[in-house]
Amino acid sequence: MNESINNVQATFYSVNDIQKLMRIGRNAAYNLVNEKGFPAIYVGNRIVIPADLFNEWVNNKATQKH
Repeated sequence: MNESINNVQATFYSVNDIQKLMRIGRNAAYNLVNEKGFPAIYVGNRIVIPADLFNEWVNNKATQKH
């Protein structure tokens, strides 16, 4: 596999990626990934978010009434 990881569509996001995508602060990003129902996976000290589940979570949030 000689393809650079930068050329592959993201399968997982980091908390930093979520922060940039949503244009929110670091604390807000960590609060979000620790929310019940948010699709975060804990791997040791690292938190990863499956891109497809994140997109589904965003779509569900967007259609919920407040």
